[in-house]
Amino acid sequence: MIVGLLTGRGGNSTLPDKNVFPVLGQPLMSYVAASAFRAQLLDRIFVSTEDPKIKAVGADLGLEIIDRPEEFARPDSQHDECLVHAVEYLADKGVEVEILVVLMCNVGIQPEEKIDECVQALLDDPELDAAVTVREWGDHHPTRAKRASDDGLLSPILDVDPSVTTTRQLLGNCYYLDHQVWALRVSRCFKGDGQPPWSFMGKIVKGIPNGDIVVDVHGMDEIRYTELWLRGTSEGQ
Repeated sequence: MIVGLLTGRGGNSTLPDKNVFPVLGQPLMSYVAASAFRAQLLDRIFVSTEDPKIKAVGADLGLEIIDRPEEFARPDSQHDECLVHAVEYLADKGVEVEILVVLMCNVGIQPEEKIDECVQALLDDPELDAAVTVREWGDHHPTRAKRASDDGLLSPILDVDPSVTTTRQLLGNCYYLDHQVWALRVSRCFKGDGQPPWSFMGKIVKGIPNGDIVVDVHGMDEIRYTELWLRGTSEGQ
């Protein structure tokens, strides 16, 4: 079975109740749910959360609720903990998940064609462990990344060869996961031996290029950006 799983927890400190924060008059997570329901390749759609407000909104939206244990909903909890819990919970209910499509409740930029594109990639190629949306971002190549000391002094994050070029075009392509869609082949994931830092995704991960600049909402700047994107689509009209 191909299962869509929205994930979100309460207790956010930077923007309280961000997952149900009103965006153009609707809870943020409602845009994620709407996209999941419009996708053609999802058999069932759930939300994993410990938060009563998210559960209430999820039920109103027609999502099936997975009650996430508090131990997997702490600020320091790892995302894969709630994913493994969801898969095991569904297995106990007789639902064997072949492909798990992870959609974050705080990512309102969710065109449904990307959900189907990621799932179709796994259906077309049985060698893939996962297919995820990515954004090409050469300006943010890792060789350019810096960390700052307490007094603001910069130093390279990576151990970079001093001869490395400063010309972006010569650095090669650079892709970042944008957290819009993760499609995971359950039988091949969650073994802990995949590409870091998302080692649960497996070793053979296909990037699905995304034209949208996707943001996951943590504050009002991301809320405003999401509203701008939605106003340019049918969801925001």
